[in-house]
Formats: sequence, structure tokens, C-alpha cells
Amino acid sequence: MYSRKSIKGISRVVALLAAIIVILAAVAAVEPFLIPAREITVTSTYTTTVGAAQTITQTVTIEKTVTGAARDVVWENIQKRGAIIVGTSPDWPPFEFLDPKTGKLTGFEVELMELIAERLGLKVDWRTMDFATIIVAVEHKDIDLGVSGFSVTPERLEVVQYTLYHTITESQLIMLKDKAEKLGITRLEKLEQVADYKLVVGTGSGTTQEAELMDLVKRGVISSEAARSYDDFGVALEDLKLGRIDALYAETPVTTWWIMTEETPLLVVFSKPYWPVAFIAHKDSDELVSKINGVLSELIVEGKVAELYEKWTAPPS
Repeated sequence: MYSRKSIKGISRVVALLAAIIVILAAVAAVEPFLIPAREITVTSTYTTTVGAAQTITQTVTIEKTVTGAARDVVWENIQKRGAIIVGTSPDWPPFEFLDPKTGKLTGFEVELMELIAERLGLKVDWRTMDFATIIVAVEHKDIDLGVSGFSVTPERLEVVQYTLYHTITESQLIMLKDKAEKLGITRLEKLEQVADYKLVVGTGSGTTQEAELMDLVKRGVISSEAARSYDDFGVALEDLKLGRIDALYAETPVTTWWIMTEETPLLVVFSKPYWPVAFIAHKDSDELVSKINGVLSELIVEGKVAELYEKWTAPPS
């Protein structure tokens, strides 16, 4: 039988082990709030004498990886500089474009982003670039945010994260009215029908519309020559008017803007419901996205987003 002294020693070991369990439970409870992720190793050795001739030595080693949330370095840098660096491609009126009179960047998303930044006590440092390069720039943290009519798609969600969406669009295939009438086209039921009329279709590089056309090429529905990609939608529109392409595949409200503002009559020959539109940020930019979403929610409830959208999509007076 163990002596009272040995029983007391064993009790001490049990008590210490219980204490370790309590500590680890506490760590687990606060785990989501620990920054940054790290590995913790706990090693304890206990020696207890049992009687005059027996000694028990017990070592307990516990390793635990704490996977806390990563710091949002992007948001920290924004706060230090007092400005958000935003990438945009100004060829998507009325969302973002260069005012033909002043040469300044303007549009629905531009004004919305400026309003959000103002409420966050920040400035906006706009960087113009080709649309197809914006996602890469966000991934590399060369810019803080992408604001350029980005459709929310499952493929893009694998590489970036989105803010709340502010608009839901409709994809549209437009043609010169005279050209459509000459070919006897009034309405296409599906995009694949461009093959029936041997149409050469233009669209923007890196867009969801380009992905759809490339899928038609891949499936052998149309040839690769029947799909043309442009870095600038403005150039694509000019090629449409000059007859270098037969149709232009884009989405509202840019197609609506072209129809309202261009002197050359344009016609929508195909349309379908499309993706929501939002701003894009780096996968690690949780704090930045949270801040933007908070302000954007307020603007939606206040009716400011709807007011801005109406302002920029209404027919010119």
C-alpha cells in the first residue's frame, strides 16, 4: 500500500495535469482571436517519491497549433497612408470612364467608392490599368481594391474576395441596327446562334463575356477567329461601328449607355440575367472588406446607392 506521503504526491501530479487541461481549454476558447498563427509546445516533468525505494517520474508533452486570424496588412497600410489605392479600367461607362470634357475619371462606381472612402475618413488613390490586370494586381497587393464592374463569379472567388454587391446586371449582345436588319436578325434565343449567322463577336479581355465566347470556341460552336478580345471596350465599340466586327458582347449598364449616347443606332439582339457586381479585394483583406461593407450597407439603407445608380443610368437630358 502507498503511504500518505506517496498518495499526497500522486494527488499533486493529478492536480497539475488538471491545471494543464484547463489552460489548454482556455487557449482553445480564445484561439480564433490569436494573431498570428503559431505552434505551442507545453512540456512538464513531475517527480514523486513513493515510499523509501520507489520514485515515479512523469513527463507530459503537449503540442498544439493555434490557427488564429491573420493580420490585415492591407488595411494597416491604408490607415498609415490615409488613402485606399484602387485599380480601375476606365472603359466601362457609366460605371467608370474618363469625362470627354475634363479628362477626369468619373462614373457610378467611382462616385460610390469616393463616398465610401469619405465616410471612412480616407482618400482614394486611383490607378488606371487594363481590366485583365486588376485581379493580378490585387493578388500581389500592388493595389488595395479593384473597382471596375467586377461580376461575382465562383472562379474569381477562388483568388479574391468581394465586398457586398451593389448591382445585378444583364448580359447583352449588341449590333448595329442596320447590320442586324440586313441579316434578318431580330432576336437570338441563345448565344450559340451567333454561329448560324457567322457573326464575328468582340468583347473585353478578362471579362466573363470573354469566358463565355472562349467556351463556344472550345466546344467547336464557333471558330477562334469569330471571337475577338479587346483591352479597351471603347476600341471594340469603334470597331463595331466601322464594321470590323459584327457584334459586341458586354452587359448592362454599359450597353444601355452606348445605346443612349451613340449617334449610330444600336440594337440588343440577345440578353440574359447575369452576375451581381461588387468590388474585389485580397483574400487576406478581411478588415478592409468589413469596413467597406459596413459603410455600403448604410448607403444602401439610406437610398444613396439607388440615387447614384439612377443618376448615372438615366437618359442624358
